[in-house]
Amino acid sequence: MLALDLDELEMLDASSRLFAVNRFAPLSLHRKDYLGDCDVPLKTAVIETVNQLGGDGISIGRVMMLTQVRCFGFYFSPVNFYFCYAASNASYLVAEVTNTPWRESHCYLIDLENPQPSPKAHHVSPFMGMALDYHWKIKAPAERALVHIENRQEKSKLFDATLNLERENWHSRALGRALLRWPVMTLSIVRGIYWQALRLWVKSVPIYPHPRR
Repeated sequence: MLALDLDELEMLDASSRLFAVNRFAPLSLHRKDYLGDCDVPLKTAVIETVNQLGGDGISIGRVMMLTQVRCFGFYFSPVNFYFCYAASNASYLVAEVTNTPWRESHCYLIDLENPQPSPKAHHVSPFMGMALDYHWKIKAPAERALVHIENRQEKSKLFDATLNLERENWHSRALGRALLRWPVMTLSIVRGIYWQALRLWVKSVPIYPHPRR
């Protein structure tokens, strides 16, 4: 995943032939793939989302996005994380969740100074119902980044997922090594999702249909 300061996109675009903004490159960020109206700057859309979800967007000066970008033109990212900073402290996380295969998105706002469970409001997996709460454990990107999510039903934990990343400084060699190691990362994510879904289906795990279908 890439950690991108949304005020530095123009500089990053010019820093390496392996990365581009709104044009083709081995790794590319296209505004239309992300939160909100594509005619509105992404940072502005994040701050507006914080306000809409009950946070204090006025205090936000910096937004760091942790995301998958397009890899050789192909994009898929189940969740994008927008870390919002007031002064030097990460005060909020906006988690933009996209489900498969419906391609619907929903945002959750987590107060990083006092994280509380988030009632599930967005159908994601056909193997998980809606009567759940998300419990969060988060460390904003520094030398490491951590996002741990647990799906709980009352006091029972049904599922958890952890993203635990180590920082690598931004330069062309690091991007090149990443492409050599994971040349089709976005395709690998899609493959992994459907492979796990097949395994659950074979085990006859109950299926929860999309609530609006």
